[in-house]
Amino acid sequence: MSRAATPGPAVPPPPDARLPDGYAVRLDPRTRRTEDGAALLGGSPLRLLRLAPRARDLLAGDRLTVTDAATAALAARLLDAAAAVPEPAGPAPGPDDVTVVVPVRDRTAGVARLLAALRADPATAGVRVLVVDDGSADPTALAAVAAAGGAEVLRHERSAGPAAARNAGLRAATTEVVALLDSDCVPVAGWLGTLLPHLADPRLAVVAPRVTALPAGDPGWVTPYETAVSALDMGPSPAPVAPLSGLSYVPSAALLARRAALGEGFDAGMRVAEDVDLVWRLAAAGWRVRYDPAAHVAHDHPSSTAAWLRRRALYGTGAAPLAARHGDAVA
Repeated sequence: MSRAATPGPAVPPPPDARLPDGYAVRLDPRTRRTEDGAALLGGSPLRLLRLAPRARDLLAGDRLTVTDAATAALAARLLDAAAAVPEPAGPAPGPDDVTVVVPVRDRTAGVARLLAALRADPATAGVRVLVVDDGSADPTALAAVAAAGGAEVLRHERSAGPAAARNAGLRAATTEVVALLDSDCVPVAGWLGTLLPHLADPRLAVVAPRVTALPAGDPGWVTPYETAVSALDMGPSPAPVAPLSGLSYVPSAALLARRAALGEGFDAGMRVAEDVDLVWRLAAAGWRVRYDPAAHVAHDHPSSTAAWLRRRALYGTGAAPLAARHGDAVA
């Protein structure tokens, strides 16, 4: 029996706009031409895409550059089917159009490390950073670290959860783009410059980097496992993100988002899986979400057995609320 979905916070529809001229796509190396070039076998889910004669002429090689409405429509179809990967071009926001939002509770050392990484990267040295203190036990210490790193602090007197903290940052931001970074992350220099060009696509709401393991200062036996197959690491291949596809979500530990696309933001009632919920609501509204592993953000993975088990158990509790909100998509 199919389970009915319950809507979450509203997101606006995407603009009725095509990919810009100069934007290009290249067939994914895993996509195969068949039937003498009249069809493509690939994508996610795997499918056979038959090309009309006009589309076959436009896609004479493995690369397609957008020059008009027809090439834009074909490029978008290939991207959305995961049969091609983008080579973004066209007008896109720059670093001055970005605000970084850091939700945190009691991780003063992590915030100091994150701010140091942002200020050391020329692309983010001058960005506005909003640290949202979600009820930390020692707000004075966190405020001092934020001030030393050139960040502003927004405070919740009582913890409302990471979703509510991110939403507070979204409301306070005034720039076109918001970068969401958790306090246990360390962005690798160049990450922002890799992700921003994707926003040349006017229908793109969110693009996510690859979240890799930060070298552990006190490694445990689970460290090699987390380094290799962390639940936050979506792998080496770029892809569109959508439910029931090969890449159904990206973690909110590190996201670059078009602020207007997020609408009311995350579901503040969800303490876990709020990132999956947001991605699925965006996809349902017609927005695109992409993953680009060429950009890297390191993450402080758990190294002790107890911390690892607690983290995995917490992730598992997200299945029920996702099923309530999205029905069979959770499968």
